[in-house]
Amino acid sequence: MKKRYSFMNLLRALSMFSIVFYHMVFTLYLYGIRQHDSIKFMFSNANIHIAKIGVSLFFILSGCGLMLSSDNDRFSIKEFFKKRFVKILIPFYVVYFFSLIFHIVAGHLTLPHPFEERHLKPYSFLFTVFGMDGYMDSFKIPTCSLGIGEWFLGCLVLMYLLFPILRICMSKRPYTTFALATLYYALMIIKYYDFKVISTVPMFTNFPIKVYDFILGMFIAKILSKLPKWSSLLGLIVIIFFVVYPKELPGIDSYQIVIQSVAVFLAFYGIETFLANKEKFNLVVSKLCEYSYEYFLLHHIVITYMHMKGINTEFTNMDILLLFITEIILTTALTFCLKFITKLIYKKLKL
Repeated sequence: MKKRYSFMNLLRALSMFSIVFYHMVFTLYLYGIRQHDSIKFMFSNANIHIAKIGVSLFFILSGCGLMLSSDNDRFSIKEFFKKRFVKILIPFYVVYFFSLIFHIVAGHLTLPHPFEERHLKPYSFLFTVFGMDGYMDSFKIPTCSLGIGEWFLGCLVLMYLLFPILRICMSKRPYTTFALATLYYALMIIKYYDFKVISTVPMFTNFPIKVYDFILGMFIAKILSKLPKWSSLLGLIVIIFFVVYPKELPGIDSYQIVIQSVAVFLAFYGIETFLANKEKFNLVVSKLCEYSYEYFLLHHIVITYMHMKGINTEFTNMDILLLFITEIILTTALTFCLKFITKLIYKKLKL
């Protein structure tokens, strides 16, 4: 089984870009800079939402990548958890620490009780320790969240925790596992709003629903080398259909996202042969992916701070363009700093 695919790196970079772009554009509406109707066309149409597809694709790619890289007899649960959680939690801790200091200095939080109004419980900080505070905060559970990593990081942590078990199931019975997962997914969509505990959170940001994307990615890894060439053409046709179809179809926040994400995956799979020989291009894309997680942790902080400066202010198109460029430059600079700091920590801890 092939372990690396160039198109997957490209898709990962584009997925992250779609999420960042959406946050940049949508925050214009949240801070009263632009009306929603004037910006909606930039990230969605009747049936497609680029950020929802981007998130789904990222989970699919995560499951697929992990399955491809661990499809051997030398898989170690201990090493897997060590590598994965060191990689995602240490950058998170660094950003959290400096963000907390910034909020205190800026007067957004006050000592000695910066989270007093949240009615914290003794266990609240544990969610931050495990990178799940943003996800749990979406359920209105008292946490020390500063919005870093949002719901996405906590969702990914839960998927990583399940991966060793899912890997065994997928390795031994891939088709049975996939069939059961699909049945579970269908039932969850139908009965989702009957579960009052979880249905307070939208489907497209909730682990019980999004875990299917991850499992789907693992299954794709098992069959990827067997996919016929026409599957890429099919993917392209499906994408075009959702782009041009003018009326809203049912399931826009559930099964449509999965269908669209798989269609994009298949369409890009068709250019793998072309990308395989583009060494310089692949190197650039690989570097973007290498810094993408750190960029993700930082981008929302920068976007929120910069947009707050223009709250309820009229911005021309040129003003918005300059705002976006400033945000990209600032986030990129901070990303390099974060990467440098985390590398020093890894070296100090001999990780």
